[in-house]
Amino acid sequence: MANIEYVEFLGDNNRPRLKYCGEHVILNAMCKIMRAENMEIDDFSRVLDYAYIDAGASLKIGKYSIITWHCLIEGGAKTVIGDRVFIGPGTKILTSTYELNGYYANEFLPKEVRSTEYGDITLGNDAYIGANSVITPGVTIGEGAVVGANSLVNRNLKPWGIYFGSPVKLIGMREKPTEERRKIVEAMDWTKHF
Repeated sequence: MANIEYVEFLGDNNRPRLKYCGEHVILNAMCKIMRAENMEIDDFSRVLDYAYIDAGASLKIGKYSIITWHCLIEGGAKTVIGDRVFIGPGTKILTSTYELNGYYANEFLPKEVRSTEYGDITLGNDAYIGANSVITPGVTIGEGAVVGANSLVNRNLKPWGIYFGSPVKLIGMREKPTEERRKIVEAMDWTKHF
């Protein structure tokens, strides 16, 4: 019999397997999720077609967040994605990498000859990740930070900063949403938020 832990399910077939699934969550038909029992996704969030997710040790996605087409989340560590986060097409969120010094870099070799390093990743509320960006293990992206398309995020990013490049560099600061706009969001029902 197959090891169910590593079986991938498509789209809405994942819903009953999730650790938690909020209201009005959309899992498009062609998204794949592995280890769905470790994934929590809150109200009104979406995972679009061709996203591939390995929930690893744990994956939490807040309210009103979106993982767009061809995104990858993998690696086996913990990932936290806040509320209202946008993850652009083709983005890679990597929570592990091979130890290269003195080891082989191939998961199909015996465990005695390979080693993996893990690092939890956190994307703060209101973060925006541009298309085709890569986020490396152990990174925290601050609240409201913006990452430009095709960027390599290999270090922590300050809240509300605008970053771009490979590796990313701070190129400016983003204005927080106006008081009027914040009141609209604060008036929304957040009582069931985890």
